[in-house]
Amino acid sequence: MTMGTYRQQPGASKPEVRKDGKRVAGKQVFPPPGSGGSEPTMRPRDLDFIPETVGGKEPKPAGDHIHDRDRTGTVVGKSIPLVDSNAKVTGQAWYGDDVRLPGELIGKILRSPYHYARIKSIDTSRVEALPGVIAVSTGKDAPNRFGVLPVTKDEHAMAVEKVRHVGDLVACVAAVDESTAIEALSLFDIEWEEIEPVFDPKKGLEDHDEPIHWRGKYHLSRTNVQKRVFQEFGDRSLVDSPFAASHGAWTMSGVHHGFTEPHAVVAHWDPNGRLQLYTPQQVPHYTHRALSTVLDVPMHQINVVRTFVGGGFGGKSDPFPHEMCAAILARKAGKPVRITFDREEVYWINRGRHPSHIEVKMTADTDGRISSFDIDALIDGGGFASFGHVTSYYNGVLATAPYELGSFHYTGARVWTNKPASGAMRGHGAVNTRCAVEVGLDEMAESMDVDPIDLRLANLLPPHSRTISGFRITSNGMREALERVREGSEWDTKFRQLPLGKGIGIGCGFFISGSGLPIHWDPKNFPHATVHIQVDMDGGVTVHTGAADIGQGSTTAVAQVVSEVLALPIEMIHVRSHESDTSPVDLGSYSSRVTFMNANA
Repeated sequence: MTMGTYRQQPGASKPEVRKDGKRVAGKQVFPPPGSGGSEPTMRPRDLDFIPETVGGKEPKPAGDHIHDRDRTGTVVGKSIPLVDSNAKVTGQAWYGDDVRLPGELIGKILRSPYHYARIKSIDTSRVEALPGVIAVSTGKDAPNRFGVLPVTKDEHAMAVEKVRHVGDLVACVAAVDESTAIEALSLFDIEWEEIEPVFDPKKGLEDHDEPIHWRGKYHLSRTNVQKRVFQEFGDRSLVDSPFAASHGAWTMSGVHHGFTEPHAVVAHWDPNGRLQLYTPQQVPHYTHRALSTVLDVPMHQINVVRTFVGGGFGGKSDPFPHEMCAAILARKAGKPVRITFDREEVYWINRGRHPSHIEVKMTADTDGRISSFDIDALIDGGGFASFGHVTSYYNGVLATAPYELGSFHYTGARVWTNKPASGAMRGHGAVNTRCAVEVGLDEMAESMDVDPIDLRLANLLPPHSRTISGFRITSNGMREALERVREGSEWDTKFRQLPLGKGIGIGCGFFISGSGLPIHWDPKNFPHATVHIQVDMDGGVTVHTGAADIGQGSTTAVAQVVSEVLALPIEMIHVRSHESDTSPVDLGSYSSRVTFMNANA
């Protein structure tokens, strides 16, 4: 169906032209709404990409879905370029260190040379006297604690009273150039009192004269235990006389994300007294909250601008102390301040995968059914909590699928040590335990003389079921995946038949799309994700979302969903997600949650 044109204001049916050749005001002709100026007729529906449940041809082996009726065959399921690809390949995408503001200063951070020490005094007079130094700050300027989780706020912008690892933030300076700022770091006069550090997480379970943190009534004796978890499900009697068993003890080293782009931030207090903070963040909303807390400034006086993110993998999910430092220095100096880490500083802030000691016991009955998983995990949290509460649970609960278990027993502990903080990295809490579990299954298969794929197929959870600990499973393609892998890898002709030193193996896993409750939980007023849609005069659509695209393509996914439901060309969909001023709240790019939660919104 061809649509006619429409006019900005009522007027004559034909364009009127003044004698001087100009159009008559209010008589400008626009293309039809929804055409984008280039397509006066709608494209025919592509039935190959409309589910058969609503009259299309797309197979639905898992059955119908609530969103089937919204499919139009426009873009979902089709290969398209990323909507932000042009900005990236032409070099026009702004990453953290690409931001340049007029009159900006360079910020640098003084870091602790000690693993664990008390700061008895700091004298900044020589720093302040250095020509070119504009602002200096220490922990006394920002005594409020912050943290990514409301229940474990144990960080400061800069150390207050104690430093907790080599590289911990002590003070910061802003100067007219980098060389002056670096020179200024050598002029602080600090009196230290060293404290005996803790490096071994097993020692963190013991009482200490000087615990790394103190949680008052929530503290466990005088240990450095940050979190303990105990869970038990199922029939434990099945463990007593197993047909087959495996018992493995694992020591896993910490791993850093290794993202290409180092941390960088620019802070500027605009003429209206509002903070504009530019940062490559995975979760701008958490930074927004933390800045408000640390700076004692209402959230409406802060605009967090997420730049393009040059790799995150969980390592840019926390609100960070250097973001606070840049804001504090900019407020003191009255000028923009930029802080960019070198690679060594990236490792000091860390938030990588937890070093872990993991013990896994498992049993199976005569039918090859898994009768128990027993897991004990001790994880090294480093100097601060970060996502540690969550990681402590994930080491256990993310081992409960994709298998049906007769029983499950988990004990876990996260301890503080005097090292850079561990945090969220790609399936945090799941990966180390998953390795131990899958190897244990292989050992049981070997002892029973059963094919490892067959053992897994015999124990898979079916679709529309629950794990032993209560997680809801909807569709589940694990069986089909294993069968395709068996065929495509030529498993039956290769397994146990390759020459010495060669082999082929199998492993399974699962993940959670986000968490059941928002970290900042208000069940009536705080959804996981919110999207605002604005329709322009010519039918183009602007989507406002707080979801951070960190390279995984979430901006494109959101554009695809809106394009699909409205049956508009994707070129007419524009996604704005960079500023907290214009973006509704989204709880971040982590835990494989964005497409599931943001696109649903």
